[in-house]
Amino acid sequence: MMTLTTRAANSTSRAHLSATEQLTAIHDSLNQHFSTHNHHGISSDNKALTQLASLLSQHCHLASITTLLSSLIQSPELLAKIAARSYWHGNGFLKVVLLDQGYKLRLHIWFAGASCEENIHSHRWGFASHVLTGSLKSELWADAANDDLSASRCASKTGPANSRSLTLQTKEYVYTAKHQGGHTPVPAHKKFIGTACLQKLQDITQTAGASYLMTPDQLHRINHPGQELVATIICTSPTQVLTNRLFPTLANPNLQPANLSAEELKHALTRYLNHGRLAA
Repeated sequence: MMTLTTRAANSTSRAHLSATEQLTAIHDSLNQHFSTHNHHGISSDNKALTQLASLLSQHCHLASITTLLSSLIQSPELLAKIAARSYWHGNGFLKVVLLDQGYKLRLHIWFAGASCEENIHSHRWGFASHVLTGSLKSELWADAANDDLSASRCASKTGPANSRSLTLQTKEYVYTAKHQGGHTPVPAHKKFIGTACLQKLQDITQTAGASYLMTPDQLHRINHPGQELVATIICTSPTQVLTNRLFPTLANPNLQPANLSAEELKHALTRYLNHGRLAA
């Protein structure tokens, strides 16, 4: 296990490196991981994702990411490149795609003062995540068993907010990611497929310094109450799948968010870094 002293020393040694060099070093570690696991076709199983979570805790902890972001905001060309694939996600957080190499390394920031409740959803890939700042509150959901729940019970939310008996009847959609259809780009879109009955399995709080994983088929959502700043670094496994399950809380969730300008990204990252300096 890497100690805080070792992490601080490593981050200090990286401080003289450019943002590009720091990202290259992170990519080398992640690429080796995926080269090994993709060769066996198991990049999203529990063992592979557990190893990925460990890599994030070693190479993408708070000190190293703070050093990286401090260099990034001073690197106009790289900042513009990353801004062009980053945006304010409809689920309430800033999504910064630091690396896109088949796998994706993403920084997610929920700023204080902006509460959000994500859509319940699965993913097109497994991922590992490391909490950098604050406390990440999430929920795990599953399809309710027909023999356990009557239609009337599933017609509305029941029980206390933190109860495993909480059930929900909701519209289900298939979400399709943007992709190329031959020579024609196909935008992200959703298709209604019916009504589902879901049951909450668990409320989870992950605090700063914790790492966790999520398999592709796990239904979940993040709840950010808005009182504190929360940030995570997430790495998604490569995928060939275009669709996942989506249970939107809004009738028309924003599936086509606008990408950031370099100046917008610099402002947001500076705001995050300033919070860290004040907290220290």
